[in-house]
Amino acid sequence: MTLESHPQRYAFPPIVEVIFEVRLAEEAGAPKIKKASDWLSGRYSNVALEDQIEAKLHFATRSAEFTDKPRIYKLTNWDQTEELVLSVTSCAWVRRAPYEGWDPYYGRIASELPVLLKALKTIKIERIGLRYINRIDVPKVDEIARYEDYLNFKIHSDGMLEPNAGFQWTVKKEYPELNLSANVQSSVVQPEIIGTIAFAFDIDIMSETDVPQSEAEILRKLPAMRYLKNAIFEAGITERARKLYAG
Repeated sequence: MTLESHPQRYAFPPIVEVIFEVRLAEEAGAPKIKKASDWLSGRYSNVALEDQIEAKLHFATRSAEFTDKPRIYKLTNWDQTEELVLSVTSCAWVRRAPYEGWDPYYGRIASELPVLLKALKTIKIERIGLRYINRIDVPKVDEIARYEDYLNFKIHSDGMLEPNAGFQWTVKKEYPELNLSANVQSSVVQPEIIGTIAFAFDIDIMSETDVPQSEAEILRKLPAMRYLKNAIFEAGITERARKLYAG
């Protein structure tokens, strides 16, 4: 598969959230995650700790057993558009709308990833994933908006199910030549603009075999993951959808 090296740029991209996740093969241990938070907290405005409690219910004795789990650290900038989520099982860089483009996002990961890996030391990485969540807002006519007019990927159904009040689908595709896989989803979501109907176009690109382990390998893999995401996005939207983002 040949990936497009110059993806189309949009004045108003429909991206509401981008997540790059590093998932660990084993728990890192609370001290290592705290060390990562301490080393990286200076780059963010706020640090919040989220307590985790595991509950086991015993129906025979009508009792419950509660176990404290390692805390999750959430580092955010002043307006909450950037977040770094650190747990003993995974670490994720989040960017919320407005999305400022690939270069700032990639640069943030590139500057913080070496610090994270140094804190984790020899923990093996099980999976890396790059996920783009898009929300497509379209005007409704007679309380209906045909998502087929905006997405090329669609559910084929006969008149028995048309028009419908909502939908949800998921497709997983392997790309062995790239050593990547994609999980693509769409569904009706809560609109945020009066007079519109909204649906998500969610593209998650994953590396789960021969997963990069070093900083250099991960940073080399990320552009290929992004290009695959772009190829799926461009194949998935119609010209009518493109006009919404062209500006």
